[in-house]
Amino acid sequence: MPSTAQADCLTAFGALRDGAPASAFEIGEGCNRFPPSPVLGRYLADVMYRLVQRGAFSSYADPFHGGTRAAVAELLGAHLHIGLEPADVFFPRGGTEAINLAIAHLAATGHGLTLPLPNYYAFDQSAVRWGAPVTGYYRHDGTLHSTGATAERSCLVEVMPNGITGVRHNLPAGPAPDFTLLDVPFQISATGQPPGVKLRERLARLDLRASALIITASKDLSVPGLRAAAVISKNTALMAHLGRDNFERIATNSSPVAEIVMTLYASLLPVLESPQDEAIQLAVRRAQDTAKRAGLPDLPGLLDYQRLRRHLAAMSSRFRRNMDRLDRTDSPVTIVHHSPTAGDPTAGYSAFAELREKQSDFLRWVRHSGRQGLRLNPAVVHGGTTAAWQALYPGRQLLRMNLSEPPAELDHGLNLIQQQLLSTPQHATTYS
Repeated sequence: MPSTAQADCLTAFGALRDGAPASAFEIGEGCNRFPPSPVLGRYLADVMYRLVQRGAFSSYADPFHGGTRAAVAELLGAHLHIGLEPADVFFPRGGTEAINLAIAHLAATGHGLTLPLPNYYAFDQSAVRWGAPVTGYYRHDGTLHSTGATAERSCLVEVMPNGITGVRHNLPAGPAPDFTLLDVPFQISATGQPPGVKLRERLARLDLRASALIITASKDLSVPGLRAAAVISKNTALMAHLGRDNFERIATNSSPVAEIVMTLYASLLPVLESPQDEAIQLAVRRAQDTAKRAGLPDLPGLLDYQRLRRHLAAMSSRFRRNMDRLDRTDSPVTIVHHSPTAGDPTAGYSAFAELREKQSDFLRWVRHSGRQGLRLNPAVVHGGTTAAWQALYPGRQLLRMNLSEPPAELDHGLNLIQQQLLSTPQHATTYS
């Protein structure tokens, strides 16, 4: 039976937030604060109008008759160099639901989880809820902390890039897992590198019959409220589980607009990698033909794809600017730079930073800061257990930093951190 217990990271989150006023300033929250493209807004408004005109919201049935699955299978399959069929695509209500449903199935089939640390809270919470044992946690260099739990089968969870640190973790040594769950929370990089190169390399070594890919448009396109995500897998048992869950909740689970967003996102990824105008034109034309054959609303025109590309390039520039700002000598924190063997350079809008001036009791200082009007997000709220954090990151005073913040707000947040450090004596062990 599902457990009613709560993951340690959520318990820690509640304790650290206790007493923080609602008006407190937060730095390091988990959402993309770069605004969505106006092109996307206009396109979605037009899609909504067309859907209303064709009566798409008059029933719970799929208004596209599987067309979005067919289009995403064709577009993502071509981009990732893997052969996909419509049956290999499932649309959950966002990446968090995809994690929860996948882990429910893995728990029911006897799988234990090996999780990256840090990780998104949903992995630990879903494991607790559905009774999937977490057999180990691994950090960016592949070092593994075993929890002592055992399971009949193994599942390796890989987040690429890690949603909290923005780097790709090396995988832990050991026998090949029975199943791999690969989560791709974002692809736009602060370095401007093509988003699909590393992902294609990884997928080339995976068998989709024993693995699943979760991919979302929410973070890159700044539209988390639309819950746009897809699960890609050829594992028939998992896909059947997802289908049964969808049938049971069809009255609350259908989201044709989110499916269109995923189609647009799948068509945009090759455009972001195209080095020349001719290649962009070809990618756009192919995507438009795919959508038309699938019976979907028209995708944007070439000029709008070019505008989307420029918008995401500007977003990448903000990530880079903020990363450089965090590393300045007058910053109260410094970005945690991983070794070249740790994988990708910083990507997405999330990074780990460490206090330059260590506190004698870091978590009490974080809680005190919250009560003083500054909400921070220390490492312990991002998955794992106390034992795992102490084993893999001993003595580290790590905070999640959001690279998508408007520069003025990031500067304000850093000033507040500096003020908290100056007002707190180094030798203090308790805080009011």
